[in-house]
Amino acid sequence: MLQSIKAFPAAERARREPGRCLVTGGLGYTGSWISRHLASLGHQVFILSRNCAGAEADFPFTPIRADVERMDCEETARLLPEGLDLVVHAAGLNDSDRPDYPRRSLLVNALGTRNLLAAVLRRTTEAAGGGTPLVVYCSTIHVYGRTGGRITEESPVAPVNDYAATHLFAEEYCRMFTRAHDLPCIVLRLSNGYGAPKSPGGVDRRLLLNDLCASALRDGVLHLRSDPSTQRDFVWLGDYCRVIEALMYRKDLAGRTFNVSSGKSLSIGEVAARTAKTASAVTGREITVLRDAPEGTRQASPAVDNTALRSALGIAFQDRMEAEIEGILRFLQATPAPNPPH
Repeated sequence: MLQSIKAFPAAERARREPGRCLVTGGLGYTGSWISRHLASLGHQVFILSRNCAGAEADFPFTPIRADVERMDCEETARLLPEGLDLVVHAAGLNDSDRPDYPRRSLLVNALGTRNLLAAVLRRTTEAAGGGTPLVVYCSTIHVYGRTGGRITEESPVAPVNDYAATHLFAEEYCRMFTRAHDLPCIVLRLSNGYGAPKSPGGVDRRLLLNDLCASALRDGVLHLRSDPSTQRDFVWLGDYCRVIEALMYRKDLAGRTFNVSSGKSLSIGEVAARTAKTASAVTGREITVLRDAPEGTRQASPAVDNTALRSALGIAFQDRMEAEIEGILRFLQATPAPNPPH
């Protein structure tokens, strides 16, 4: 497949020169990390979101209200700024408990991605003298399915739910636009990202660390619903942002797909123990860990290989779990009504 993709040139300008960046879903859990990181580097950041109510006065970005699910590419293209260097597509639907989730996830995650790519292409074509931005699509490691062993970018994909399947569909749209329209796209398959919220939207309780922190504050007890020996690869969202930063002017990597993992797996039991210890220090009370999962519930523990990414970018991943656990706890303490568990 890579042989059929156009060879794009390397950096068009020095990496240290400020650029113009668009982040979709830039007020969401992961997107807000990306938006703030790019803004902190001096880049001009535009955020495309269905609801810009969470925009903070002290945050240096320009909000753009748009819904790529419902707006056609021409309408969206008119809203996009000219001269973009980078588009980070972090918007997506993950509310799998909704009865209409299969349909909505297809519309938002898959067709919404196609609408955005078409809009970026149209805006680039219409702009006089403007270059073509690099598009980074924020996908998920779940496209590989529930499998053990070592996972590389060459491992077969086998989605087992609508969330993963629609992200894989969106990935294919990115690859299609690169092949057919010379729109440079890079796909990032993120493992288990963690970090304290950067926006007032609340904590996504579907994520293990966030759920453990909420349980610690609410009950003083961490209930493990999965086998404690189950292993997962956790990625600090600060490192994820550094990956996107390093890709900003790497059009020569267009058409590539990269696993974003720390390369080091932790057991759920160890994560729970670290959460309990930090929560005890923050709250001043003992936090206990209880295993609710019955025997035989251990899930497959894949080792997600990040060799390709480290070779391309030279990124070294950090362990910032205790600091982020404390940040999540502080955020929850200041939030009167955290999201209910799913």
